[in-house]
Amino acid sequence: MSALDVRDLRVVYRRKGEPDRVALDSFTLKSDNEMLALLGPNGAGKSTLMGVIAQTISPESGERVSPVSRHGLSIVFQTPALDQLLTVRENLQISGALHGIPKGEIESRAVAICDELKISDRLDEQVRHLSGGLARRADLARALIPHPTLLLLDEPTSGLDIDARRSFWDSMQRIREHLGMTVLLATHLIDEAERADRVAMMAQGRCVLVDTPTRIRASLGERVLRIHTRNQEQIEPIMHWIRSHDREPHRIDQTIIVPDAQSIDVRSCPIDGVGLTIAPPTLEDAYSIRTNEGALI
Repeated sequence: MSALDVRDLRVVYRRKGEPDRVALDSFTLKSDNEMLALLGPNGAGKSTLMGVIAQTISPESGERVSPVSRHGLSIVFQTPALDQLLTVRENLQISGALHGIPKGEIESRAVAICDELKISDRLDEQVRHLSGGLARRADLARALIPHPTLLLLDEPTSGLDIDARRSFWDSMQRIREHLGMTVLLATHLIDEAERADRVAMMAQGRCVLVDTPTRIRASLGERVLRIHTRNQEQIEPIMHWIRSHDREPHRIDQTIIVPDAQSIDVRSCPIDGVGLTIAPPTLEDAYSIRTNEGALI
């Protein structure tokens, strides 16, 4: 059985006097022994899916095949779930006790995990005195104390600076390799999704595409042309010019993205003053194309 297996989930939020909002719609996903990133903006359904998996939200229909219980499941929320007045060690002791781990084993696990996360020198410091990045790592240690088979990371680096985010992910990678667990990451950051083994692109409560970052980028060809227009009048002539090269343009607001564009001579663009770049495709290009212009599948 896979560590994560959900099928045809549908979640609808209903509030009196307001239109129903579909948070998950026919959502199916399976994952095992990997890091899978849920990539999407706020409101895409990422946190709702996390809630269904953690059994804090009941779907209207569909099936959660696994996990069947909360045993073996840990969560790192957007805000650290730590008692600010307790030390890191005391927070880890509480987490271990809640999971029924013997006291002596809690201590050995705490020391080993904090050593991996490079916060062993902060074990006896109150959480309120930690920087944001250190508090995030301490919260990750809390979630790892039970040695989970499935770890949910819900925007875990929200509010952190670049260096703190890098340290968090370096630590996360070492721990994941050591414990061999499945990690489900919810993020709206492209660079974080790039770290995952696979990416599940989400929009409007639906799963748009699931694949490795490498294959997703490769699906757009060797080069992508990006055209940044200045006004509405420029769009139609440029779209016509692209189609004359037997390529299909994708319009996202004032930007036009053209996959597989290495054969297009940008000097022949009929409109002056637009910004043109031709470069290898990115995960952001793929996400923009798949979640715009009615491209949901």
